[in-house]
Amino acid sequence: MEETLGKRIVAHRKRLGLTQDQLAEQLGVTAQAVSKWENDQSCPDIAMLPKLAEIFGITTDALLGREDPKPVYEAEVVNENENEDSRESRNSWEFHWNAGRKEGLTFAILVLLVGALTLLSKVLEWDADFWSILWPSALLVYGVRGLFSKFSFFSIGCSLFGGYFLIDNLGFWKFDIGDELIFPIIIVIFGLSLLVDALRKPKKPKITISRNGVKLNNSEKTRSNFETDVDSFESDLSFGQNTHPVVLPLLRSGEANCSFGELTVDLTGCKQVAQGCEIEVNCSFGELELLVPKRFSVNLDRSASFGAIDVSGQLDDEPQGVIALEANVSFGHIQIRYI
Repeated sequence: MEETLGKRIVAHRKRLGLTQDQLAEQLGVTAQAVSKWENDQSCPDIAMLPKLAEIFGITTDALLGREDPKPVYEAEVVNENENEDSRESRNSWEFHWNAGRKEGLTFAILVLLVGALTLLSKVLEWDADFWSILWPSALLVYGVRGLFSKFSFFSIGCSLFGGYFLIDNLGFWKFDIGDELIFPIIIVIFGLSLLVDALRKPKKPKITISRNGVKLNNSEKTRSNFETDVDSFESDLSFGQNTHPVVLPLLRSGEANCSFGELTVDLTGCKQVAQGCEIEVNCSFGELELLVPKRFSVNLDRSASFGAIDVSGQLDDEPQGVIALEANVSFGHIQIRYI
């Protein structure tokens, strides 16, 4: 006897330990509607099937009882020369640089500046070698480039130090600030940059388009990956801004990584946490926010290098579960917020 859609809904609901009322609340429908589905008196709307499958942790095809066709593989004749070429290609190294317009323009200006100054140093017999021109020019060009994106003391410091050492190495102007002062000045400028970034509110787009919790209108540079299993999740973000909602009936483990971006991991969709639940979050040169339901307590193990880890919000008097959180930050900020 073929299993109906209603029986599959009953089986998965009982597997998760949900009542009809609880399932109806998550779907935004009435308990009577769920009861009719399970008794095969009616069927869910087409738009409701993906959300129902997401709650059960299965695919829509599995919910509908469809079986994926088994792949048929055709025989392939392998040429010995092609096989030899493929082995050589696996042992070779290739470098590809897909730079954007701004990065390409910045690199072109750097190359032109270094080339022109090196040529003039040979023609006019300046006492400057290639290396003494290259590294201060790079500081100067990329420092100025950073100021076009946003105001930053760090970019200003790079520009000033690059310009100072470039002029000094070329012999245009001699002003010795002393080697013992250079490192403290760099620390002060970097500290001011961190302070301004901490006080400035992050800019978030007013209009966002999302599909399954993943924003679609991010820039092309954004590298975002978000996956959930039966009782775990994995979240990664680089060069962008995104929010990853974790919706699980039982959370056992998870991992979130953010570098050069702003990532928010929302755990409010998790109904329960397993005993010994462990989550690891890592942030480098970015901001990572972890939203935790106030009914769950966080046992924090922190490690910070030139960064900060803050906890805000009010925890319930009698937490229903404990999350062991390992937080690692370097040159960034991790915010844990109870809601």
